[in-house]
Amino acid sequence: MHYTLKKLTSLLIVMLSVYAATAAGNMPPFTTSVSEDTTYVKTWQEMMNEEFIIQETEVINLDIKDHPSWLKIDLPPLEEELYLHFESPMLDSVFFYHVGANGLIYGDTTGVAFPFSSRQENSPHFLFRVGPTEAASTAMLRIQSGKQVITVVTLDTKYEHSSKQSGRDIFFGFYSGLMLVMFLYNLFVYFSVRDKSYLYYVLHILFVCLTQLVLNGYGSQYVWQDNTWIAMRATHYSGVLSGTATILFAAQFLQVKIYAKWLYKLCIFFIGMEILAFVLATVGIYRFSFNLINANALFSLILIVGAFMVWRKGYKPGLYFLGAWTVFLLGVTVFVLKDFGIFPYNDITRFALPVGSAIEVVLLSLALADRINVLKREKEAEQEKRLKVLKENERIIKQQNVLLEKKVDERTKELADSNKELNQTLTELRSTQAQLVDAEKMASLGQMTAGIAHELNNPINFVSSNITPLKRDLDDLFEIIDEYEGVDVKSDEAKEKLEKAKALSKELELDFLKAEINQLMKGINDGASRTAEIVKGLRIFSRLDEDALKKADINECIRSTAVILKSTIKSEAPLIQELADGLPEINCYPGKLNQVIMNIIANALQATAASGKPYEERFVKVVTEDDGENLVIRIIDNGTGMTDEVKAKIFDPFFTTKKVGQGTGLGLSIVLGIINDHKGTIDVKSELGEGTEFIITLSKGL
Repeated sequence: MHYTLKKLTSLLIVMLSVYAATAAGNMPPFTTSVSEDTTYVKTWQEMMNEEFIIQETEVINLDIKDHPSWLKIDLPPLEEELYLHFESPMLDSVFFYHVGANGLIYGDTTGVAFPFSSRQENSPHFLFRVGPTEAASTAMLRIQSGKQVITVVTLDTKYEHSSKQSGRDIFFGFYSGLMLVMFLYNLFVYFSVRDKSYLYYVLHILFVCLTQLVLNGYGSQYVWQDNTWIAMRATHYSGVLSGTATILFAAQFLQVKIYAKWLYKLCIFFIGMEILAFVLATVGIYRFSFNLINANALFSLILIVGAFMVWRKGYKPGLYFLGAWTVFLLGVTVFVLKDFGIFPYNDITRFALPVGSAIEVVLLSLALADRINVLKREKEAEQEKRLKVLKENERIIKQQNVLLEKKVDERTKELADSNKELNQTLTELRSTQAQLVDAEKMASLGQMTAGIAHELNNPINFVSSNITPLKRDLDDLFEIIDEYEGVDVKSDEAKEKLEKAKALSKELELDFLKAEINQLMKGINDGASRTAEIVKGLRIFSRLDEDALKKADINECIRSTAVILKSTIKSEAPLIQELADGLPEINCYPGKLNQVIMNIIANALQATAASGKPYEERFVKVVTEDDGENLVIRIIDNGTGMTDEVKAKIFDPFFTTKKVGQGTGLGLSIVLGIINDHKGTIDVKSELGEGTEFIITLSKGL
């Protein structure tokens, strides 16, 4: 492959030499002069009277101007038809006027601003027919372009022109073929190795080749033809694309991020300038865009310095790039200096850029081929390094495993000891918790016992106070009965004893005695009933089946609690019960639920008593309702209320607002635990000085 590339390069140089040799022809003498039209509107008739400057050199450099330039070509008498040939295929507009002694002989309008199909000759260059003429004549050309205008005007016969054009076509055909081979070759390599350097290089080849074809008129002739919008911008676009692709390739190939960070920043800057030039050309600011593109071409010199520095840092591809880019830069330098008139305008200088680009493409392809070997060596070195790292990691892992096992054993022992201590601590905490809960229950039991003792005292006192008069009345009644039982109706004293018994009945007021006994018995019965009611309420309240779910009536639980707290209710606040009728029984822990109701009602009674309001104005209200899915218990008071800070802590264990010795701070904490056991919720609404409402929600589906 390398041998083939060398042969192709040699053949390219030979073809250029052959073309240069065949391009020369016999040209009739003529004089060319130049003038400017700063008014933009002068006609050829007006320009005939203007002063023109005769051009002493073969190459005509009109530079870059906004206003049109005029060429005046004084032609001798012509014996045959010739072609007036302009070597500048990218002129925007050219107005041609062939003027003889009697006036206008022939006129033509052409340029890239006009469709290619409108040209008189199918050529990438601008050709105008002149002759034959018997006398001297003048050719007037009005030229305007947003690009630099450097041209050579020649007079050729049709055969001479065809020979020259054939040579150009063969040269650029060979050049395009060479670039296509390089394009496909590097594209194939890219898909094989997936290295971005090849991708950017493929774009570099494509756009450099496109630029050369555009500069030599083949784009308008074969590609976009009548699309004048693209034709006007083709030179700018191709220059931007080739410049950008070159910068991207150089940055990737030279690894400037690693070896020359300053060059990487410059690459970004110049890419920005290329984008600006692209935008300017798109909006029609051709002159400034073209100058910017030419200025960006100076980046080639910076790349030479960067490649040299990268190579000096030990990166071998920098040397390959330096050699290839030097050749390309020589071609660019010759081409640019030719445009500025420093080098002569001839076929060698005119085709220096495509020749340089072709040689550069070949050399860089060789460099990229060597890069495959570099990548292979780097991959092998990387694999060897990875293998060493893996072996070292394996050694470290084995060592760490030994240490880890030792640490795990030590940690396991420590965890076992800690677990043992934690279990012991947990047991102690549970015991302490049970003791605290029992203490709270005992406190509640003490309160409940005091209330029961007070409640039982009245009916028992009533019973005991009726016992003595009842015994006395019964003794009198028994005495009367004994007198009557002692009367023997058959004896002689029967009448006397009967009279004596009647007298005793009268003395002891038997009728009053019977009424009093009935009254005393009724009182004893009432006391016994009242005692039985209290005992029943106590039995319902203090259920011992706390650990078993069972059906229970919420209203019954509330009523039994009211019985237990009756004495407290009488002394602290009235208890209003608004219990809904027909509430369904629910599965619950009745004993625990009774404790919840008693704790909250007891707190509400204490809060109302602490408010300082008269007894008649205080109240505690218990409301039950069925909302469809749940049973709701509302316990409302108009006591002291709570602040938001207190409300946020009331369910915390050991939190209490009571004085020391008056509460453990566990009552509402136990309440919350019981409600959670029932899968229910408890909400609190309170306002300081207004009162508090506890809302308990219990699911009917527990």
